[in-house]
Amino acid sequence: MRASVAGLSLVVALLGRLPKLPVPAPSTHPPSPAAAVHHDAPLPMLPSVARVRVEAARDRALVIEEINLPRGEWRAGNLDFYVAFGAPGPPIAVDVRLLGVPAGESEARLEDSGDPVVVEPAAERMPTVQLLLGKPKMAGVVVRVKESQLRRAFAAGELAVLRVRTLLRPPAASDDGARDIVVRLGVPGGLPMTIGRIQVASLEKSPWLTRAEARLCGPEADPWPLSVAIVPKAAGVDPSRAIAPSLAVRHAGDDLCIRWWAAP
Repeated sequence: MRASVAGLSLVVALLGRLPKLPVPAPSTHPPSPAAAVHHDAPLPMLPSVARVRVEAARDRALVIEEINLPRGEWRAGNLDFYVAFGAPGPPIAVDVRLLGVPAGESEARLEDSGDPVVVEPAAERMPTVQLLLGKPKMAGVVVRVKESQLRRAFAAGELAVLRVRTLLRPPAASDDGARDIVVRLGVPGGLPMTIGRIQVASLEKSPWLTRAEARLCGPEADPWPLSVAIVPKAAGVDPSRAIAPSLAVRHAGDDLCIRWWAAP
């Protein structure tokens, strides 16, 4: 329990250092022919969503989405990704880190700080950038991962993790006290990324979260509830009804909708 509290304290301290993002302006420059050719190149790896974690408090919500990037066929070169904003509104700030994962491990450790990655706001995806999360016409950020960063991350093993942290104002509560956010998922190379784990954690000192739910949402989404871990542990989704996120049937248009309830 003491280690858990220390971890949450570290996240709270990091919140104050998340960079502010200016409001993206619509682009007025058409893409060049060379850029279109660059976009057609496939990603050298098959990404997946290892973890989606929402850290909630009365005055803020921090969304952490970790994307596993196996080395695959990558040997050299920078990688530019587009990450669209989720909902219910534009973020206060966005921070992206690249982490290495030791051999034999399947996800990054939350306490690892990682290597800061350059983030640039954009009104929509540019043809020179690979779409990673969300849809191309949504506002978001361009994430520019340098070759040197990838080499450092892969030095630990065959897996790197792109950690995207998004700081939001607290979503408004519904009549029953629920608060909702939408996390963007991706279909790089036309294949919907699988989801590993979903967590909702409290940043308040005393037990605060009482319940949490998660579902895929979209025009073709399977409505079956997904299993959610609540930190500290609380009564959540009925485990007899929820399924593991990795077993959910995903469609290209799906997002991830997460809802939580808290004590007054």
